[in-house]
Amino acid sequence: MKFKEYAEEKKYYEQEASQEEFLKWYQKQDLPKYEKPSVTVDNVILGWDEEEVKLLLIKRKANPFRDHYALPGGFVDKKEDTTEAVLREVQEEVGITLDESYVEQLKTIATPNRDPRAWTITVAHLTYLPDMQAVKVTAGDDAREAHWVTLRADREGIPHLFFKGEEIPLEELAFDHKEIICEAVHRIKNRLDYIPTVLQILGTTFTLTEARKVYSKFLGVELDELDNSNFRKTHGKFFTEIGFETKPVKGRPRKVYKLKSLT
Repeated sequence: MKFKEYAEEKKYYEQEASQEEFLKWYQKQDLPKYEKPSVTVDNVILGWDEEEVKLLLIKRKANPFRDHYALPGGFVDKKEDTTEAVLREVQEEVGITLDESYVEQLKTIATPNRDPRAWTITVAHLTYLPDMQAVKVTAGDDAREAHWVTLRADREGIPHLFFKGEEIPLEELAFDHKEIICEAVHRIKNRLDYIPTVLQILGTTFTLTEARKVYSKFLGVELDELDNSNFRKTHGKFFTEIGFETKPVKGRPRKVYKLKSLT
């Protein structure tokens, strides 16, 4: 078909034909002209083990990046939205059933050649898991292993990952998962003073000391640099006091708080 004939036909179907007629024409004439990327999801899943922020990583059992650490994730099915894909992939790869309310979209990344297989766009997500210690992680699907690793940021906001006392170099992570983890830490750190959603990893209730510990891990400071009284003055507006600890503790029971709605 000559260009002039094509242009006239295109104008007719776009401006005069019914939508049903247009879609049939488009799928036959125009759609094949466009490159089609694959779409994936990746998920930064954070938890808390009483002293450290934890990040869930898998070790890939297949190429590309076989035996490299990676974030849980995978390809989006044709009839899924990206959040549905996140929930399914996490269930398949690490055996966790996520509550959608703890999942938020982080960033869409379409960097050319980010996946050596083909043109792939990923939608990265960030998940706050409030009951990490009650969850059993089991490797499945594309995962050879699944591990909770320690996540700490330095004063410049650069994340560092540790497993069994050894640091995991960010440069050795699969795909561009270093960039995704850095983006997650950047978002959390920048929100600490106005929307500290990361405190959801502590569960439904927490003490001020526990909140300070989480803050210290993302600010790259020692706990004693965040004075308890000053912290309550500057960040108490985000919390609701609900009573005292009920579990046995040495000394006076500490006050317990819950996170106010931040939406």
